[in-house]
Amino acid sequence: MSTAGQVWPRRGYVIGLAAICLLAFSVRLTGIFRGGGLYGLGNYDDGVHFGAALGLVNGLVPYRDFLLLHPPGVVLALTPFAAVSWLVGEPHAMAAARLSWMALGAVNAVLCGLVIRPLGRIPALVTALFYALCIGAVYVEHTPLHESAATTVLLLALVIVRLLGAGERIGRGHYVAAGLLLGISPVVKIWGVVVVLVVVGCLAYLRGRRPALTVLLASTASCAALCLPFFIAAPERMWRMVVVAQVNRRRVMESPITRLDDILGSREWEAARELVHHAVFAVVFLTVGAALVICLVRAELRVLAVLLISHGVLVMITPLWFLHYAGMSAAPIALVLGGALWAIMDWTGQRWPSLPLPLAGVATGAVLVLAIPMTRVDLGGRPFPAEALAQPLRDRPGCVTHDFPMALIQMDLLQRDIDRGCRFVVDLGGYSYYVTDSPDAKEPRARNRDWQAHALEYYRSGDAAIAFRFRAGAGFSRATARTIKRWPVIVEVGDFVVREPRPAPQR
Repeated sequence: MSTAGQVWPRRGYVIGLAAICLLAFSVRLTGIFRGGGLYGLGNYDDGVHFGAALGLVNGLVPYRDFLLLHPPGVVLALTPFAAVSWLVGEPHAMAAARLSWMALGAVNAVLCGLVIRPLGRIPALVTALFYALCIGAVYVEHTPLHESAATTVLLLALVIVRLLGAGERIGRGHYVAAGLLLGISPVVKIWGVVVVLVVVGCLAYLRGRRPALTVLLASTASCAALCLPFFIAAPERMWRMVVVAQVNRRRVMESPITRLDDILGSREWEAARELVHHAVFAVVFLTVGAALVICLVRAELRVLAVLLISHGVLVMITPLWFLHYAGMSAAPIALVLGGALWAIMDWTGQRWPSLPLPLAGVATGAVLVLAIPMTRVDLGGRPFPAEALAQPLRDRPGCVTHDFPMALIQMDLLQRDIDRGCRFVVDLGGYSYYVTDSPDAKEPRARNRDWQAHALEYYRSGDAAIAFRFRAGAGFSRATARTIKRWPVIVEVGDFVVREPRPAPQR
């Protein structure tokens, strides 16, 4: 490797990485406090994950005892927090989990820098800085979502095998450790199967078949060890939930430009003039495209290009689209940009030795300018009046049904429902994907008659019903919305209403 970018003193490099680590954590933390804070409703999926973990520590097995549409990785990671909730309460345990995910994001920023470190300290710092401020990464790392943990195990594996180095002093133990880590990726999110195969292919290209086979076998072993207990408990149900339900999801019609807007982080410029938004999108798109071409041309960087292409294809072809999917490609984009910066510094340094440092300064400035919208991004969702809503329910007998598990968690009532033997549901909306043999399976929820009937039957199984997430035309049909609205109000705080379900009319 060239010495381009190695001129930064070692002490300055360590201090720089530490500062970026702190910056990454701070950005994620301040973003959540602009909204509902650590105790807000937040993202729907984080409540699903924590609720599933609480069920698991109470002996309820995902797939066998309740619906879970993803592999068990994040649920397993959250089990310590779920167990701690017995001591400190569900809201505080959830807040600790959110803080831990922010810390994971800070670690991921450092790991991005460590992957690029063999090329030089300056490109490594710029890479870490880009990841720390990338909106896709920031969003998935403000609360327990899949993509952040999948990024961690990928980056750790790349650091352990020193992907951009020559492989000296990397022995079988390193490849085994990297494989064991990579095997966690499909356990976190099923897309991880592709990630494992891409990394194995890259290692075969760089180091030969034996290291690649070692990583593949180790990853298979760790994946099987974590997934097999759940599969043995409910093989048919786990297959239908994790694989069939995902493959058969109804496609949404976001344009490729919309997805790219989220992936590249330019969507956050929508608050500016339309011309500014389009200009930022064009500049970022062309910059990432040029960086990808540079990495494809330079043999030592080609693996970074393959990582970005594979992750990019995954997020572009997935049937549904949510902002947190952009977090899946955040690290590959950062690595490609860092690799391209090194290549440019290397090329210019051989001709104009004084130019690489100013170029690095320009790249750093560009990253900071792109991150300007991060100063106003709201990650926390709406504040949630948990105590006011929970107070009238604590002395009531029976069960509380819900369509937003985080509501029950913040009200500190989920464990109480488990103790009472209530019907355990953490993803009511997910049943619309799971009932794939229904004639309405490909229809939106509002037109899916089987799901409407299932939702009403579930709400009526309790003595109090929380229906916060859905409304007429957005989840509920008009008939379902009217039915729920006729139920008596138990407590109402702002837009949040808890109702007392009424039995279905006798026919």
